[in-house]
Amino acid sequence: MSFDRIRRAFADGRLTANPLDDGSGVVLDTAGERLLTMNATGMALVQAIEAGTTDEAALTEVLTSRFEVDQERALADLRQFVERLVEALN
Repeated sequence: MSFDRIRRAFADGRLTANPLDDGSGVVLDTAGERLLTMNATGMALVQAIEAGTTDEAALTEVLTSRFEVDQERALADLRQFVERLVEALN
């Protein structure tokens, strides 16, 4: 997993997270000239990564504490989400 790659993209200004009132939001990828739409789960993860959380267990806890999901499902969703986001950054 490349949580650090995503975090660096935020730190470098390549990615900008823009949350909406309902918890969803968009992430602007300036280098790739893309707008990535996020549901509330995706926004929770990108905001946590942007804030410096790059530990898989801590990010799984973000999901289990905010959403009605068990740890196994949260971990699987986290891994899939990060994989897709990293692919979008290529």
